[in-house]
Amino acid sequence: MKKLLKCFCFSAVFILFACAPKPKVAPPPLFEETELSLEEIIVKAGKDIDVLKAIADIRIEKNEVPFGFVNAAILVKRPGWVHMRIYKMGMLVRDFVIKDGELYVLSGKGGKNLKNLGSEFYNAVFWWDHMRDGVMRSEKDNYIIRAENKEIYIERATLLPVKQIVSSSAARVEIAYDEPREQENGFWYQSEIQILAGEYKFKVKLKKLLRNPSLGELDFRIPVEG
Repeated sequence: MKKLLKCFCFSAVFILFACAPKPKVAPPPLFEETELSLEEIIVKAGKDIDVLKAIADIRIEKNEVPFGFVNAAILVKRPGWVHMRIYKMGMLVRDFVIKDGELYVLSGKGGKNLKNLGSEFYNAVFWWDHMRDGVMRSEKDNYIIRAENKEIYIERATLLPVKQIVSSSAARVEIAYDEPREQENGFWYQSEIQILAGEYKFKVKLKKLLRNPSLGELDFRIPVEG
């Protein structure tokens, strides 16, 4: 009986630890004691990144009600290129490219929502684009940078984005970041991005993110007119 009780207790402890939530991974606070200029922040945060390739799960809500769930393979390239392939239940349902603000549909239906999703994803990951002429201030644990119609909060210690607000006469978009993750060689990124645009909310979970991957000939092709 004692032997059985010990076995039960060991099993219970093992299950308790196995099921306990894992603590959040924290990036090293490399810049905690350093006061950086705006130019230094942009250079350090960008880390010579020209292309990012992501595999993501995207949950969509409309007016706070679940609206859909898709998987996506996403390429973003500076300046202003996005190539997104969207899959539903393993089948390709959308394939489109955004170049210089123009939407080119390669497969499936187009629409304003596709353009908005692609454009805001670009703004979310390449947040430092168009910020060199911005105005910066420090507030507690964050740098706050404002330029044109954008305001972004950057964590001082890690230079990871915390939130971003994009405002224009037509719309207001709010982007929130969470769950830092290390990809390779000390490259940290926020693996969860929430984009709130009007009645739609996109909850993006980055399953994998590659920095400056090799590109193929068709990665950023656009339809030829004629």
